[in-house]
Amino acid sequence: MTDFPLSDDPGETLQQLFAHFHQNEQARLNEAKNRLRDDILPALTKHGVANIEAAYSGYGDSGAIDGIQYRDKAGVRVDRGSLPAPEVDQLENVLYEFLPAGFEINDGGQGTLTIHTQTAKVTIQHQENVTESRDSTQEFTL
Repeated sequence: MTDFPLSDDPGETLQQLFAHFHQNEQARLNEAKNRLRDDILPALTKHGVANIEAAYSGYGDSGAIDGIQYRDKAGVRVDRGSLPAPEVDQLENVLYEFLPAGFEINDGGQGTLTIHTQTAKVTIQHQENVTESRDSTQEFTL
Protein backbone atom coordinates (compact mmCIF):
# COMPACT_ATOMS: atom_id res chain seq x y z
CA MET A 1 0.00 0.00 0.00
CA THR A 2 2.74 2.46 0.86
CA ASP A 3 6.17 2.90 -0.60
CA PHE A 4 7.83 3.08 2.80
CA PRO A 5 7.94 0.69 5.80
CA LEU A 6 5.38 1.42 8.49
CA SER A 7 6.18 1.40 12.19
CA ASP A 8 4.48 -0.87 14.71
CA ASP A 9 3.68 2.28 16.73
CA PRO A 10 0.37 3.77 15.45
CA GLY A 11 1.43 7.31 16.44
CA GLU A 12 4.67 7.01 14.53
CA THR A 13 2.85 5.51 11.54
CA LEU A 14 0.48 8.48 11.47
CA GLN A 15 3.45 10.87 11.53
CA GLN A 16 5.05 8.93 8.68
CA LEU A 17 1.85 9.15 6.63
CA PHE A 18 1.53 12.91 7.21
CA ALA A 19 5.19 13.42 6.29
CA HIS A 20 4.72 11.37 3.11
CA PHE A 21 1.58 13.34 2.20
CA HIS A 22 3.42 16.64 2.76
CA GLN A 23 6.33 15.50 0.59
CA ASN A 24 3.95 14.56 -2.23
CA GLU A 25 2.15 17.91 -2.01
CA GLN A 26 5.48 19.79 -2.10
CA ALA A 27 6.58 17.76 -5.13
CA ARG A 28 3.32 18.61 -6.97
CA LEU A 29 3.72 22.31 -6.14
CA ASN A 30 7.36 22.31 -7.26
CA GLU A 31 6.38 20.64 -10.53
CA ALA A 32 3.67 23.30 -11.06
CA LYS A 33 6.18 26.10 -10.33
CA ASN A 34 8.63 24.66 -12.84
CA ARG A 35 6.02 24.27 -15.60
CA LEU A 36 4.76 27.79 -14.99
CA ARG A 37 8.24 29.36 -14.90
CA ASP A 38 9.88 27.34 -17.66
CA ASP A 39 7.10 26.73 -20.19
CA ILE A 40 3.90 28.70 -19.70
CA LEU A 41 5.06 32.18 -18.63
CA PRO A 42 7.73 32.57 -21.33
CA ALA A 43 5.16 31.75 -24.05
CA LEU A 44 2.61 34.19 -22.62
CA THR A 45 5.22 36.91 -22.11
CA LYS A 46 6.15 36.67 -25.82
CA HIS A 47 2.53 37.62 -26.54
CA GLY A 48 2.66 40.70 -24.31
CA VAL A 49 1.20 39.28 -21.09
CA ALA A 50 2.64 41.00 -18.01
CA ASN A 51 -0.02 40.10 -15.46
CA ILE A 52 -2.40 37.17 -15.02
CA GLU A 53 -5.31 37.32 -12.59
CA ALA A 54 -7.42 34.27 -11.75
CA ALA A 55 -10.54 34.56 -9.58
CA TYR A 56 -11.62 31.41 -7.73
CA SER A 57 -14.38 30.42 -5.33
CA GLY A 58 -15.84 27.37 -3.67
CA TYR A 59 -18.17 26.05 -1.00
CA GLY A 60 -20.01 22.86 -0.11
CA ASP A 61 -17.13 20.65 -1.27
CA SER A 62 -17.08 22.13 -4.77
CA GLY A 63 -14.85 24.86 -6.15
CA ALA A 64 -13.32 26.19 -9.33
CA ILE A 65 -11.39 28.93 -11.04
CA ASP A 66 -14.11 31.34 -12.11
CA GLY A 67 -12.15 33.23 -14.74
CA ILE A 68 -8.69 34.28 -15.87
CA GLN A 69 -7.74 37.71 -17.18
CA TYR A 70 -4.53 38.57 -19.00
CA ARG A 71 -3.12 42.11 -19.02
CA ASP A 72 -0.16 43.81 -20.70
CA LYS A 73 2.37 46.16 -19.04
CA ALA A 74 -0.04 49.10 -19.34
CA GLY A 75 -2.82 47.12 -17.65
CA VAL A 76 -4.79 46.72 -20.87
CA ARG A 77 -6.61 43.42 -21.20
CA VAL A 78 -5.03 40.92 -23.62
CA ASP A 79 -7.53 38.83 -25.60
CA ARG A 80 -7.30 35.16 -24.69
CA GLY A 81 -7.82 34.23 -28.35
CA SER A 82 -4.53 35.92 -29.27
CA LEU A 83 -2.55 33.71 -26.88
CA PRO A 84 -1.05 30.27 -27.63
CA ALA A 85 -3.76 27.70 -26.86
CA PRO A 86 -1.52 24.98 -25.37
CA GLU A 87 -0.13 27.30 -22.70
CA VAL A 88 -3.52 28.84 -21.93
CA ASP A 89 -4.98 25.35 -21.47
CA GLN A 90 -2.08 24.26 -19.26
CA LEU A 91 -2.25 27.42 -17.15
CA GLU A 92 -5.58 26.67 -15.50
CA ASN A 93 -4.49 23.16 -14.51
CA VAL A 94 -1.25 24.49 -13.03
CA LEU A 95 -3.04 27.26 -11.12
CA TYR A 96 -5.09 24.75 -9.13
CA GLU A 97 -1.86 23.58 -7.47
CA PHE A 98 -1.40 27.05 -5.95
CA LEU A 99 -4.90 27.46 -4.52
CA PRO A 100 -5.26 27.17 -0.73
CA ALA A 101 -6.05 23.64 0.40
CA GLY A 102 -9.69 23.27 1.31
CA PHE A 103 -10.90 26.51 -0.26
CA GLU A 104 -13.96 24.55 -1.38
CA ILE A 105 -14.75 22.76 1.90
CA ASN A 106 -17.87 23.57 3.96
CA ASP A 107 -18.49 27.34 3.88
CA GLY A 108 -15.61 27.60 1.43
CA GLY A 109 -13.71 30.65 0.38
CA GLN A 110 -12.77 32.81 -2.53
CA GLY A 111 -9.93 34.92 -3.73
CA THR A 112 -7.66 36.08 -6.46
CA LEU A 113 -4.40 34.56 -7.63
CA THR A 114 -2.16 37.04 -9.45
CA ILE A 115 0.97 36.24 -11.42
CA HIS A 116 3.44 38.99 -12.32
CA THR A 117 5.34 37.62 -15.29
CA GLN A 118 8.25 40.09 -15.01
CA THR A 119 9.06 39.13 -11.41
CA ALA A 120 7.80 35.52 -11.65
CA LYS A 121 5.84 36.05 -8.42
CA VAL A 122 2.50 34.51 -7.52
CA THR A 123 0.33 36.36 -5.00
CA ILE A 124 -2.84 34.91 -3.50
CA GLN A 125 -5.41 37.07 -1.76
CA HIS A 126 -7.76 34.65 -0.02
CA GLN A 127 -10.90 35.03 2.05
CA GLU A 128 -12.21 32.12 4.09
CA ASN A 129 -15.91 31.87 4.88
CA VAL A 130 -16.77 30.77 8.42
CA THR A 131 -20.15 30.14 10.03
CA GLU A 132 -20.03 31.06 13.67
CA SER A 133 -22.26 29.77 16.46
CA ARG A 134 -22.51 31.34 19.90
CA ASP A 135 -24.07 29.44 22.74
CA SER A 136 -25.64 31.03 25.77
CA THR A 137 -27.59 29.88 28.77
CA GLN A 138 -30.05 31.90 30.79
CA GLU A 139 -31.71 31.01 34.05
CA PHE A 140 -34.76 32.67 35.59
CA THR A 141 -36.15 32.41 39.06
CA LEU A 142 -39.94 32.37 39.18
